[in-house]
Amino acid sequence: MLEGRAVGLVPRVPPTSGAACIKAPLSAENDFSYYTFHIDAAVKNAAATAGLTKIGVRQHLTAANTENWAYVPLDKFGPENKYKVKVDRCKKDYDRHVWSYSVWLCNDSNWCGTTNCGLDREICPAEKTKSVDLADTLVWTCSV
Repeated sequence: MLEGRAVGLVPRVPPTSGAACIKAPLSAENDFSYYTFHIDAAVKNAAATAGLTKIGVRQHLTAANTENWAYVPLDKFGPENKYKVKVDRCKKDYDRHVWSYSVWLCNDSNWCGTTNCGLDREICPAEKTKSVDLADTLVWTCSV
């Protein structure tokens, strides 16, 4: 928890885009979340020039302010070429639940630096859960 200026303690969560949360069903595989999305095709050449070869997906979890990452090759661009990324679910032993996710451009060593593709997008599953199967229809616009 961080100390808030006028309201006491506030939770430490990444800033979100402010868009409506994305409804997501529970994952059929309890041990994994799945994120289906696409990125803007315009980033292809700039990413290659900068040595960015992977997409990193960060799943942010409530309670203990933790996150899970997964990495896949950066090889799909535009709405007709969607990614479906498998991410480990939240830990069983804690009151951690899926809160938001974000997409990053990363290098071969899984270092993503500051190359995020926008602010976190909030997830609102039907019930608190440790894993979701989310299909995001909004484009992730990455900058290099």
